[in-house]
Amino acid sequence: MAYGDHLTDGQRKRAFVSMLLLVPLAGAATDIYIPSLPAMSEAFHASKFAIQCTLLVFMAMYGIGQMISGPLTDTFGRRVPTLVCTCVFVLASIVIACAPPLWLVIVMRAVQGLFVAVAAVASRAIVADCYDGSARTKATNWMTIAWATGPILSPALGGYLQVWFGWTASFWFLGGWGVLVVLIALFVLPETRHHRPEAGFIRAFRIYGTMLRDSVYLPTALAMACMISVMYGFEVLGPFYIQTDLKHGPIYYGHLQLILGCLWLFGNFFNRIVSPHIKVIQIIVAASGIAFLVSIFMLYLDLSGTFGVLALILPAGVIYFLMAMIWPNGYSKCLGRFQHAGGSANALVSGLFILVSAIFSGFASIVHSSTAWPLWTLYTFVTGMTLLIFLVFLRREFDYKVR
Repeated sequence: MAYGDHLTDGQRKRAFVSMLLLVPLAGAATDIYIPSLPAMSEAFHASKFAIQCTLLVFMAMYGIGQMISGPLTDTFGRRVPTLVCTCVFVLASIVIACAPPLWLVIVMRAVQGLFVAVAAVASRAIVADCYDGSARTKATNWMTIAWATGPILSPALGGYLQVWFGWTASFWFLGGWGVLVVLIALFVLPETRHHRPEAGFIRAFRIYGTMLRDSVYLPTALAMACMISVMYGFEVLGPFYIQTDLKHGPIYYGHLQLILGCLWLFGNFFNRIVSPHIKVIQIIVAASGIAFLVSIFMLYLDLSGTFGVLALILPAGVIYFLMAMIWPNGYSKCLGRFQHAGGSANALVSGLFILVSAIFSGFASIVHSSTAWPLWTLYTFVTGMTLLIFLVFLRREFDYKVR
């Protein structure tokens, strides 16, 4: 039986639509309150790094949670784990929205990251459950676009929520979105997982060893960790650059993030247009090479005294666009290597790129600077590593055209 053949056409359509609505939640949970970071620093009388920890801790637990969620959703299916864990996410959102002490906010952010990871892994695994071959590649691209709507729309919305209602409003909104996900899991989403491991939940983790030894999967996952660090690095550092150092408000920052998110989305669409006509490796090398050169140039300009909104947004937007061109190709390759364990395959790659990008962003956030050279140093490193990994380890694997 081919993948997806156990589902009727109606079930597959319901699963696909559900996936598009479920996937953005984790991105929104990461990004919606980012315009409020400086306001939270004032409200809690806390340092910049202490407030950034609310994001870094979320990212770390989100990464760990995804690694647990792979075998969990492969063993118990997509629907029930999504339902149960999203209920916990809703409760954590409500606790944060009640403005507890900062230490409890950080703890609840860890809970949010750990449990929203299950919904994220389960929703992405629907693609591997329902589609194969070129159909999977197309569905992966749509999944990536849906996922990108979280980072695209939520910071702009969060900026308005901050100005109108204060920093807690974003978490009330997340709680409401979580309730919507619960309703979708109850009444719309069919169970798409058909082939379940016979060894059970604990032994299902053994497949991670096989994945980590795979000569294609692991380098691709590490390259994707470098790519996504472009986005998370800006989200950790950008609010304070824009609002604290350059004296702009949360709505202004939210609009800038909207622009960056749209450029990521356009990069995905552009990849759909060019990938049938140009070899994937040529797209990857060109995109990562240009991004690497832009990062070096901006690091030089920043160290020479150039620091401003345009000097942040324009080059960052170019790099967002370029990295987004690479992203769907890498994700589709990782899912395709272990399609029989779609939950674990997407969980490990996602967990790795979240954890690695959290580490990179954490190091960059520790550095105190009045300009953006830590950001451009981070960008130079991750874009250079992306280029190196694909050229050295993955050139032959991506030397094809998408049909």
